Amino acid sequence: MSKKFGRLTSGPWGRLKPVDQESLDSMGLVSKGDDRLKDEITQEKYFRKIMEKYMIFCVDAATGDELSRRFAALELLADPENTRALSDILMALRKLREGIVASKRVDDFANQAYLFCVRLSILVRHPESYHPAILWLLQWLHPQNALESMTKEEIVGYLVLDTACRRKELTEAFILAKKYQLRSAKVYAVLHALVHDNWVRFRKLKGEVDGHKARIMEFAENDMRITTLKAFGRTYMSAMTDKTWPEIQKEDECGWQREGDLKKQKTSEEGRGASSALLSDSRAGWLIKSAEQSIDLIASGEVLVAHRDILTCCSEYFKRCFEDTWVEGQRGSVTFDDIDPKYLALFIGLAYSHSSIVSLTPPTPQTDPQPSNKRTPIKDLIEVHKLCDRFICLALADYIVGCIYTCISDAHRTLFRFQLDTAHQKAVMREFADAYEPLGNGAVHKAIASTLIQYFCEGVSFEAWEQHVDEIADRMTFVVRVSQEFARKLKTQVDGRKMKRRELKAAEQ
Repeated sequence: MSKKFGRLTSGPWGRLKPVDQESLDSMGLVSKGDDRLKDEITQEKYFRKIMEKYMIFCVDAATGDELSRRFAALELLADPENTRALSDILMALRKLREGIVASKRVDDFANQAYLFCVRLSILVRHPESYHPAILWLLQWLHPQNALESMTKEEIVGYLVLDTACRRKELTEAFILAKKYQLRSAKVYAVLHALVHDNWVRFRKLKGEVDGHKARIMEFAENDMRITTLKAFGRTYMSAMTDKTWPEIQKEDECGWQREGDLKKQKTSEEGRGASSALLSDSRAGWLIKSAEQSIDLIASGEVLVAHRDILTCCSEYFKRCFEDTWVEGQRGSVTFDDIDPKYLALFIGLAYSHSSIVSLTPPTPQTDPQPSNKRTPIKDLIEVHKLCDRFICLALADYIVGCIYTCISDAHRTLFRFQLDTAHQKAVMREFADAYEPLGNGAVHKAIASTLIQYFCEGVSFEAWEQHVDEIADRMTFVVRVSQEFARKLKTQVDGRKMKRRELKAAEQ
């Protein structure tokens, strides 16, 4: 037909588009059955394609600011179309890593490919790519084909910062730094800033380290900022002067404004008696006229000092207690013979946090709870809740109940997911047993008790319970309730005909 008319069929009539063999998508994942990237020559060719794609991506950005914007992880998630090339590169690097691992390749090329993957993934804040790559570099490639000392120092620094800033495991970060003999003074300075919640030092160091480390530090930036705001909210100041407020503003060049003092006041306030200053926090501002604002709370011989207005703003008990008609209000101290100082101190800290700039909201359950994650013991939360109930602090009590249920959920999931971790099973068994004992007979505590037993029985390893139940024999009430719950579960099995009772023959000696 084409010879008769003297020309070939025009292109657009072709039904199928030829496959672009040069694209990064042409290769598949080794884990999905595509074995082509197990070949070393293919790996090197594919890596060259990745580098070419990366250079085109950088050239398209035109300016350094635009390149930084494209690297932003938030943009990558919010608008994938704008960073399709970057997404393709990350996926291609994953394919290449799988091929290198499957081929057990250990040479300079493997080091180079993994280093590029680590650095690029850090810039886009993609821990799913850089964290396993760092571990493979340090634990597999480096022992067999040593990295240069400066390169090793760089990678260890990334791992330590990621552990501290993203995973929030400061203890593990120091252990890793010692294990790999980290010598970076800047990284150690960042760790110390995190330990001491030093926001100013942290921000200064973020500007001094290289761009990759700064990107990792961004994981901790929000928590550091909130901690600092809460510290500001817990800072209460009073002015003890013989001057009027206009005199303080004029002579001392004070730029503060009192709450509600939006209009310019008259210059003469001589007849108003003692001067006063109003705290700047609009959510927790109290008028202070003297230094007699601290209250001594005495528990088992230990004296804890708290601000009067902090206690009265969240507790109906203390609000009535510090009225002038009560002895405690006149002498400025309250004595408790039946409260552990530890839990009273935790209650005071909670009251201060409640009065801070940032409002308290119960934490959400962790996405992937680990046995190594630090948690407040459930018993401590229950003891603090009892104090909230005793001192009639309704808002604080609701907050603590939310914290209790979150801790129970996280502990249950670690029990269920780490059945073979005997030490963790024993530790959580003890935590649940200790938490059950102080529960009272109120409706809230009964609901917590029921949840404790249910979540424990659904998560605990039966083998661990059988072997280590004797170690919590001092918590007999808890053991009895768990036994009742297991009996109920067995009855459900029997009723469902999945399990049958049977009469045994006479026992023999």
